[in-house]
Amino acid sequence: MAFNRLQTMRDNIEAIRLALSLGVAGRTAQTPEEREVLRKYAGFGGLKCILNDANELVDAAKWSKSDIELFAP
Repeated sequence: MAFNRLQTMRDNIEAIRLALSLGVAGRTAQTPEEREVLRKYAGFGGLKCILNDANELVDAAKWSKSDIELFAP
């Protein structure tokens, strides 16, 4: 399977949201579904552009075309 940057970003965001909610609840992942979401976290090494400040599309003007496609999500 080819690396899909958009899906990787979505998986990372979902995993971070879950990790934060688990932290607030003071518990660990207990269901197979929760563990699977956390397992999909891949880091942002291949998605460094999303860590740059970008409140508006114009802020991303120097990004590559493929990076700009990640801005909306």
